[in-house]
Amino acid sequence: MCESAKVRSVMIRNLALGAFAGSLVVSCVNTQWASPEVAGRRVVPIPVCTTPLSPAGRKAKPGAPVMRSLDAEKWMSVLVPGLEPKKGMSPTDLDCTGHYVFANETLRYGLSKGGWPRAIDPDDVDMRAGPKGLRVLRVRAVTFENGDVGGPVALVRGVDNRAEVYGIGSYRGPVDAKLTPVRMGNEIMVTAVAKRCPDPTNCRRIANFFLLRRGRLLDAATVDLERVQRMPSVTERGLYAEYRMSTDVSYKKTGIELLEKVSVKIIPYEKQGNRDSDRLLRTVEFRRLLLVQRDNLFASNESVWERVVGRD
Repeated sequence: MCESAKVRSVMIRNLALGAFAGSLVVSCVNTQWASPEVAGRRVVPIPVCTTPLSPAGRKAKPGAPVMRSLDAEKWMSVLVPGLEPKKGMSPTDLDCTGHYVFANETLRYGLSKGGWPRAIDPDDVDMRAGPKGLRVLRVRAVTFENGDVGGPVALVRGVDNRAEVYGIGSYRGPVDAKLTPVRMGNEIMVTAVAKRCPDPTNCRRIANFFLLRRGRLLDAATVDLERVQRMPSVTERGLYAEYRMSTDVSYKKTGIELLEKVSVKIIPYEKQGNRDSDRLLRTVEFRRLLLVQRDNLFASNESVWERVVGRD
Protein backbone atom coordinates (compact mmCIF):
# COMPACT_ATOMS: atom_id res chain seq x y z
CA MET A 1 0.00 0.00 0.00
CA CYS A 2 1.34 3.45 -0.90
CA GLU A 3 2.16 5.99 1.83
CA SER A 4 -0.84 8.28 1.05
CA ALA A 5 -3.24 5.33 1.24
CA LYS A 6 -1.87 4.34 4.64
CA VAL A 7 -2.39 7.88 5.96
CA ARG A 8 -5.98 7.92 4.70
CA SER A 9 -6.64 4.53 6.33
CA VAL A 10 -5.33 5.72 9.73
CA MET A 11 -7.38 8.93 9.54
CA ILE A 12 -10.58 7.03 8.74
CA ARG A 13 -9.97 4.58 11.61
CA ASN A 14 -9.35 7.44 14.10
CA LEU A 15 -12.48 9.27 12.98
CA ALA A 16 -14.57 6.13 13.42
CA LEU A 17 -13.20 5.53 16.92
CA GLY A 18 -13.85 9.17 17.87
CA ALA A 19 -17.44 9.00 16.63
CA PHE A 20 -18.01 5.76 18.55
CA ALA A 21 -16.57 7.26 21.78
CA GLY A 22 -18.68 10.38 21.28
CA SER A 23 -21.81 8.28 20.91
CA LEU A 24 -20.97 6.55 24.21
CA VAL A 25 -20.60 9.88 26.04
CA VAL A 26 -23.88 11.21 24.71
CA SER A 27 -25.64 7.99 25.61
CA CYS A 28 -24.38 8.15 29.23
CA VAL A 29 -25.42 11.76 29.67
CA ASN A 30 -28.91 11.15 28.34
CA THR A 31 -29.39 8.10 30.56
CA GLN A 32 -28.42 10.06 33.71
CA TRP A 33 -30.78 12.98 33.08
CA ALA A 34 -33.67 10.69 32.20
CA SER A 35 -33.59 8.90 35.56
CA PRO A 36 -36.79 9.73 37.52
CA GLU A 37 -35.20 8.26 40.66
CA VAL A 38 -32.55 11.01 40.78
CA ALA A 39 -35.18 13.74 40.43
CA GLY A 40 -37.25 12.18 43.22
CA ARG A 41 -34.35 12.23 45.68
CA ARG A 42 -33.86 15.92 45.09
CA VAL A 43 -37.33 16.73 46.41
CA VAL A 44 -38.24 14.21 49.12
CA PRO A 45 -35.88 14.07 52.15
CA ILE A 46 -34.79 10.91 53.96
CA PRO A 47 -37.14 9.90 56.82
CA VAL A 48 -35.86 9.75 60.40
CA CYS A 49 -38.83 7.65 61.59
CA THR A 50 -40.82 5.06 59.65
CA THR A 51 -43.92 3.23 60.84
CA PRO A 52 -45.51 0.39 58.82
CA LEU A 53 -49.10 0.80 57.63
CA SER A 54 -51.64 -1.72 56.45
CA PRO A 55 -51.59 -2.26 52.66
CA ALA A 56 -53.20 0.51 50.65
CA GLY A 57 -56.74 -0.21 49.51
CA ARG A 58 -56.10 1.15 46.02
CA LYS A 59 -53.39 0.81 43.42
CA ALA A 60 -51.53 3.64 41.75
CA LYS A 61 -50.19 3.74 38.22
CA PRO A 62 -47.26 1.36 37.62
CA GLY A 63 -44.15 2.78 39.27
CA ALA A 64 -46.05 5.58 41.05
CA PRO A 65 -46.33 5.70 44.87
CA VAL A 66 -49.69 5.63 46.65
CA MET A 67 -50.13 8.68 48.88
CA ARG A 68 -51.90 7.88 52.13
CA SER A 69 -54.20 10.21 54.10
CA LEU A 70 -53.95 9.48 57.85
CA ASP A 71 -56.10 10.98 60.59
CA ALA A 72 -54.79 13.05 63.49
CA GLU A 73 -54.87 10.19 66.00
CA LYS A 74 -52.77 7.94 63.75
CA TRP A 75 -50.18 10.64 63.13
CA MET A 76 -49.92 11.33 66.87
CA SER A 77 -49.17 7.65 67.52
CA VAL A 78 -46.45 7.81 64.84
CA LEU A 79 -44.95 11.03 66.17
CA VAL A 80 -45.08 9.97 69.85
CA PRO A 81 -44.78 6.15 69.89
CA GLY A 82 -45.44 5.83 73.64
CA LEU A 83 -48.64 7.88 73.55
CA GLU A 84 -51.74 6.34 75.06
CA PRO A 85 -54.68 8.12 73.39
CA LYS A 86 -57.10 7.60 76.27
CA LYS A 87 -54.55 8.85 78.80
CA GLY A 88 -53.11 11.74 76.77
CA MET A 89 -49.69 13.38 76.47
CA SER A 90 -47.36 13.98 79.42
CA PRO A 91 -44.64 16.67 79.70
CA THR A 92 -41.92 14.00 79.61
CA ASP A 93 -43.08 12.18 76.47
CA LEU A 94 -40.43 11.38 73.84
CA ASP A 95 -40.94 11.76 70.10
CA CYS A 96 -39.96 9.03 67.63
CA THR A 97 -36.38 10.38 67.43
CA GLY A 98 -35.86 10.11 71.20
CA HIS A 99 -36.14 13.85 71.98
CA TYR A 100 -38.46 15.31 74.63
CA VAL A 101 -41.56 16.75 72.97
CA PHE A 102 -41.97 19.75 75.30
CA ALA A 103 -38.46 20.32 76.70
CA ASN A 104 -37.33 23.28 74.57
CA GLU A 105 -37.09 27.05 74.82
CA THR A 106 -39.96 27.72 72.40
CA LEU A 107 -42.54 26.04 74.64
CA ARG A 108 -41.20 27.30 77.99
CA TYR A 109 -43.93 28.75 80.24
CA GLY A 110 -46.66 27.06 78.22
CA LEU A 111 -49.50 25.65 80.31
CA SER A 112 -51.70 22.64 79.69
CA LYS A 113 -55.40 23.33 80.21
CA GLY A 114 -56.60 20.93 82.86
CA GLY A 115 -53.05 19.88 83.72
CA TRP A 116 -51.20 16.73 82.67
CA PRO A 117 -51.63 14.27 81.07
CA ARG A 118 -53.10 16.31 78.23
CA ALA A 119 -55.76 14.66 76.09
CA ILE A 120 -55.32 15.70 72.45
CA ASP A 121 -58.53 16.57 70.65
CA PRO A 122 -58.42 16.08 66.84
CA ASP A 123 -59.35 19.76 66.55
CA ASP A 124 -56.05 20.58 68.27
CA VAL A 125 -54.12 19.02 65.39
CA ASP A 126 -53.71 21.02 62.18
CA MET A 127 -52.47 19.39 58.96
CA ARG A 128 -51.58 21.20 55.73
CA ALA A 129 -50.48 19.63 52.46
CA GLY A 130 -47.49 20.47 50.28
CA PRO A 131 -45.50 19.05 47.33
CA LYS A 132 -44.95 15.30 46.78
CA GLY A 133 -47.61 14.31 49.33
CA LEU A 134 -45.77 16.02 52.19
CA ARG A 135 -47.73 17.45 55.13
CA VAL A 136 -47.01 19.64 58.11
CA LEU A 137 -48.50 18.41 61.36
CA ARG A 138 -49.03 21.04 64.10
CA VAL A 139 -50.22 20.13 67.60
CA ARG A 140 -51.73 22.92 69.71
CA ALA A 141 -51.05 21.47 73.17
CA VAL A 142 -50.11 24.33 75.52
CA THR A 143 -51.26 27.94 75.94
CA PHE A 144 -49.50 31.17 76.90
CA GLU A 145 -50.56 34.34 78.70
CA ASN A 146 -50.67 36.41 75.50
CA GLY A 147 -53.08 33.97 73.83
CA ASP A 148 -50.49 32.03 71.84
CA VAL A 149 -50.65 28.26 71.58
CA GLY A 150 -47.71 25.92 71.14
CA GLY A 151 -46.64 22.34 70.66
CA PRO A 152 -44.71 19.99 68.41
CA VAL A 153 -44.64 20.32 64.62
CA ALA A 154 -43.52 17.69 62.15
CA LEU A 155 -42.91 17.25 58.43
CA VAL A 156 -44.52 13.93 57.47
CA ARG A 157 -45.82 11.83 54.59
CA GLY A 158 -47.95 8.71 54.26
CA VAL A 159 -46.84 6.72 51.24
CA ASP A 160 -47.52 3.11 50.14
CA ASN A 161 -47.33 0.91 53.23
CA ARG A 162 -45.52 3.28 55.60
CA ALA A 163 -45.83 6.56 57.51
CA GLU A 164 -42.66 8.63 57.30
CA VAL A 165 -41.46 11.45 59.57
CA TYR A 166 -38.74 13.71 58.11
CA GLY A 167 -38.30 16.35 60.77
CA ILE A 168 -39.69 17.41 64.16
CA GLY A 169 -39.61 20.80 65.88
CA SER A 170 -41.85 23.10 67.89
CA TYR A 171 -43.83 26.25 67.22
CA ARG A 172 -45.51 28.93 69.31
CA GLY A 173 -47.93 31.38 67.71
CA PRO A 174 -51.56 32.47 67.27
CA VAL A 175 -54.25 29.80 67.02
CA ASP A 176 -54.88 30.57 63.35
CA ALA A 177 -51.22 30.52 62.26
CA LYS A 178 -50.70 28.53 59.05
CA LEU A 179 -47.75 26.12 58.68
CA THR A 180 -47.10 24.86 55.16
CA PRO A 181 -44.40 22.74 53.48
CA VAL A 182 -42.73 24.51 50.54
CA ARG A 183 -39.99 23.68 48.08
CA MET A 184 -36.82 25.79 47.96
CA GLY A 185 -34.57 24.50 45.21
CA ASN A 186 -33.66 20.94 46.18
CA GLU A 187 -34.80 21.43 49.78
CA ILE A 188 -38.15 21.06 51.47
CA MET A 189 -38.78 23.57 54.24
CA VAL A 190 -41.69 24.72 56.40
CA THR A 191 -43.15 28.22 56.44
CA ALA A 192 -45.24 29.48 59.37
CA VAL A 193 -47.34 32.59 58.75
CA ALA A 194 -49.06 34.42 61.62
CA LYS A 195 -50.71 37.80 62.11
CA ARG A 196 -50.20 39.90 65.24
CA CYS A 197 -52.16 43.11 65.70
CA PRO A 198 -51.98 44.71 69.16
CA ASP A 199 -54.01 47.57 67.61
CA PRO A 200 -55.03 48.63 64.06
CA THR A 201 -52.16 51.13 63.85
CA ASN A 202 -49.51 48.60 64.82
CA CYS A 203 -50.09 45.37 62.89
CA ARG A 204 -47.77 42.72 61.47
CA ARG A 205 -48.05 39.54 59.40
CA ILE A 206 -44.94 37.50 60.10
CA ALA A 207 -43.32 34.49 58.42
CA ASN A 208 -40.98 32.04 60.15
CA PHE A 209 -38.88 29.81 57.91
CA PHE A 210 -37.87 26.37 59.22
CA LEU A 211 -34.99 24.44 57.66
CA LEU A 212 -34.88 20.65 57.80
CA ARG A 213 -31.60 19.55 59.35
CA ARG A 214 -30.65 16.14 60.82
CA GLY A 215 -34.27 15.23 61.50
CA ARG A 216 -35.08 18.54 63.19
CA LEU A 217 -37.05 21.57 61.99
CA LEU A 218 -34.90 24.58 62.87
CA ASP A 219 -36.35 28.13 62.99
CA ALA A 220 -33.83 29.76 60.64
CA ALA A 221 -35.28 33.24 59.93
CA THR A 222 -38.20 35.58 60.60
CA VAL A 223 -39.45 38.32 58.25
CA ASP A 224 -42.37 40.73 58.01
CA LEU A 225 -44.75 39.99 55.14
CA GLU A 226 -47.02 42.92 55.98
CA ARG A 227 -46.61 45.70 58.50
CA VAL A 228 -48.25 49.02 59.37
CA GLN A 229 -47.24 51.58 61.95
CA ARG A 230 -48.15 55.20 62.72
CA MET A 231 -46.01 57.75 64.53
CA PRO A 232 -45.60 61.55 64.76
CA SER A 233 -44.22 62.94 61.53
CA VAL A 234 -40.63 64.15 61.52
CA THR A 235 -41.16 66.69 58.73
CA GLU A 236 -44.82 67.71 59.24
CA ARG A 237 -45.47 69.11 62.72
CA GLY A 238 -48.85 68.26 64.19
CA LEU A 239 -49.40 65.44 61.68
CA TYR A 240 -48.67 61.72 61.66
CA ALA A 241 -46.78 59.50 59.22
CA GLU A 242 -48.18 56.07 58.34
CA TYR A 243 -45.74 53.43 57.12
CA ARG A 244 -47.03 50.35 55.27
CA MET A 245 -44.89 47.45 54.07
CA SER A 246 -45.68 44.42 51.91
CA THR A 247 -43.23 41.64 50.96
CA ASP A 248 -43.34 39.27 47.99
CA VAL A 249 -41.59 35.96 48.70
CA SER A 250 -39.95 33.77 46.03
CA TYR A 251 -38.21 30.46 46.74
CA LYS A 252 -34.98 30.03 44.77
CA LYS A 253 -32.35 27.27 44.57
CA THR A 254 -29.96 28.88 47.06
CA GLY A 255 -32.38 30.76 49.31
CA ILE A 256 -35.40 33.03 49.57
CA GLU A 257 -35.84 36.23 47.58
CA LEU A 258 -37.71 39.06 49.34
CA LEU A 259 -39.11 42.04 47.43
CA GLU A 260 -40.04 44.63 50.07
CA LYS A 261 -42.17 47.67 49.35
CA VAL A 262 -42.76 50.48 51.88
CA SER A 263 -45.15 53.39 51.32
CA VAL A 264 -45.01 56.53 53.46
CA LYS A 265 -48.17 58.60 53.86
CA ILE A 266 -48.92 61.79 55.82
CA ILE A 267 -52.21 61.51 57.70
CA PRO A 268 -54.16 63.89 59.95
CA TYR A 269 -54.19 63.28 63.68
CA GLU A 270 -57.59 61.93 64.81
CA LYS A 271 -59.16 62.84 61.44
CA GLN A 272 -58.43 66.55 61.90
CA GLY A 273 -56.65 68.58 59.25
CA ASN A 274 -56.98 69.88 55.72
CA ARG A 275 -56.73 68.12 52.38
CA ASP A 276 -52.99 68.61 52.30
CA SER A 277 -52.62 66.54 55.47
CA ASP A 278 -53.63 63.30 53.73
CA ARG A 279 -51.16 62.48 50.97
CA LEU A 280 -48.64 59.90 49.82
CA LEU A 281 -45.06 61.06 50.32
CA ARG A 282 -43.08 58.27 48.68
CA THR A 283 -42.75 54.58 47.96
CA VAL A 284 -39.53 52.60 48.41
CA GLU A 285 -38.80 49.13 46.97
CA PHE A 286 -35.86 46.93 47.89
CA ARG A 287 -34.84 43.40 46.96
CA ARG A 288 -32.81 41.24 49.35
CA LEU A 289 -32.01 37.57 49.87
CA LEU A 290 -32.07 35.04 52.68
CA LEU A 291 -29.18 32.73 51.82
CA VAL A 292 -28.78 29.18 53.13
CA GLN A 293 -25.60 28.70 55.12
CA ARG A 294 -25.55 25.35 56.91
CA ASP A 295 -28.32 25.49 59.54
CA ASN A 296 -29.41 29.10 59.07
CA LEU A 297 -30.74 31.64 56.61
CA PHE A 298 -28.64 34.80 56.55
CA ALA A 299 -29.96 38.11 55.14
CA SER A 300 -27.91 39.80 52.44
CA ASN A 301 -29.09 43.20 53.79
CA GLU A 302 -31.23 44.58 56.59
CA SER A 303 -34.92 45.14 55.90
CA VAL A 304 -35.94 48.32 54.10
CA TRP A 305 -38.37 48.89 56.99
CA GLU A 306 -35.45 49.65 59.32
CA ARG A 307 -34.05 52.15 56.82
CA VAL A 308 -37.27 54.09 56.21
CA VAL A 309 -39.43 54.13 59.36
CA GLY A 310 -39.11 57.27 61.47
CA ARG A 311 -37.57 59.32 58.68
CA ASP A 312 -40.71 60.24 56.73
